[in-house]
Amino acid sequence: HILIAHWVPGFFLAMAFRPMLIASTSEPIKSLMGSGTMGGEAITALTLAVIALLAGEFLDASRDLLEDLWDRFRAVEWSFFSDAKQEEIEILNSSLFSYYVFDHNVSLALIVFLLWNIPFKWPTNAWMLVFSVPLTVFIWNGIRLRSQIASRTHRWLTSAQKAK
Repeated sequence: HILIAHWVPGFFLAMAFRPMLIASTSEPIKSLMGSGTMGGEAITALTLAVIALLAGEFLDASRDLLEDLWDRFRAVEWSFFSDAKQEEIEILNSSLFSYYVFDHNVSLALIVFLLWNIPFKWPTNAWMLVFSVPLTVFIWNGIRLRSQIASRTHRWLTSAQKAK
């Protein structure tokens, strides 16, 4: 799940910059994009996969940096991920956390995608709507998931403190 939560948003981000890379006159960039080479499509696909993963990791690092800000509104007990039983951690990861990471990362990617393309006058009102609706859904769901994660981690901390 975590790989998807990083790679898919990274793919969206890579697609935001793809037109600029394709139009590039730089020979190194053209060769990375497979332009004019034997097996160019394979090179392009591999390059895109690697760039998407790196972009996804960048988005996730950005999410990590924003967690302190989000904790001011609804704090998560982060010690849960190091101190809880492995089974409890796996349940939280598979049921909430990986989806939260995906929603947050894809929201960041869509915001960058929209902001990057506005100067090119590409997003017409219809395209803005097409991207704004999923962006709103992902942000809203991410907030809801984070609230559930905060509740569960606080319940865990309370029960752990009572057990001592």
